[in-house]
Amino acid sequence: MKIYVCSPYGGQQQNYEMAVEYCRVVAAMGHIPLASHVMLHGILNDHIPAQRQNGLAAGLALVEIADELWIFGQTISSGMEAEIAYALRLGIPVKRDPLRQTTRMAENDRR
Repeated sequence: MKIYVCSPYGGQQQNYEMAVEYCRVVAAMGHIPLASHVMLHGILNDHIPAQRQNGLAAGLALVEIADELWIFGQTISSGMEAEIAYALRLGIPVKRDPLRQTTRMAENDRR
């Protein structure tokens, strides 16, 4: 499946590094991670309004081709809110913290 990785960015290096980790985990699960903030890091500058808008538009374009949107992190930013709302409008399933849910299911299976 193509999974849109929805996580905070805001041009912050730490958020970028976390998004890369989320993408690695999604890929390790056999899925294709889609994350505009990983793909465009170092290409667009989130602190320049026109470039931020281009990045947000790229994210929405990736949401359109995703099979599911997975929400990562503790905070939902305004950009994430827009991505989530767009996915729901398109009928794309949205999952909150699916990695934690998967871990819990695996732990229950071992009991």
